[in-house]
Amino acid sequence: MTMHKPGLVRVNVAQIIKMDRVTPRSIAYIACQVRFALSSVTSWRLVDGDFDYIQFWKIIVDFFERPPGREAQRRVNRLLEWWTRKVFGRSRREDLSDATKANMSVNALARQRAHRDDTSFDSN
Repeated sequence: MTMHKPGLVRVNVAQIIKMDRVTPRSIAYIACQVRFALSSVTSWRLVDGDFDYIQFWKIIVDFFERPPGREAQRRVNRLLEWWTRKVFGRSRREDLSDATKANMSVNALARQRAHRDDTSFDSN
């Protein structure tokens, strides 16, 4: 058990390196780490048998940083926003797009309630 001195605040690595959102390169990094952890090799190599980590990294980064059009870019942005919420929580609401905010569960419930109230009012 770790004892803490009163008044001290613990920080995590993300706070130390000022990382407050998920990026294409952070996803690529984690994917490489997970692939290595799931493999049977005991030391890191750029090419592991028939698996090329550099190519793997580039494919993931390119997926996010070079989408083939506006709609693909919107999907990438929504995916990165989703991952940011899942990893860092909802405290970064100001960084989310208006469309993402509108589709959050609280807002969706509020719209459903307003619609139900309007329908109920109209039927009386």
